[in-house]
Amino acid sequence: MGTSEDALEEFKRAWIDFELEEANRGFLSHLVAYVIINVFLAFINLYISPQIVWFIWPLFGWGIGLAFHFVFSRKKFVVAGCEKKIASIEMKMRAKKASEKR
Repeated sequence: MGTSEDALEEFKRAWIDFELEEANRGFLSHLVAYVIINVFLAFINLYISPQIVWFIWPLFGWGIGLAFHFVFSRKKFVVAGCEKKIASIEMKMRAKKASEKR
């Protein structure tokens, strides 16, 4: 393997690491917003109208979205997505080189 191939492989690994960090950071910010806003909604609900408990519905609905965000920000899914993009880019590059040779 030449130096350009080594550099390319190093770039791919760095890009995957970057994407993993971004996925984790995105999930954590989603989790923080979920907790803060739902605590606020619970406070409003229990302060204004404690006889009707409605805050559980947004808590539950948003919780489903948060669960999906958690699942799809895990290493398995992020790496698979990156590898799919890398394969697509490499295929386009090969097609471009082949068309330039003609």
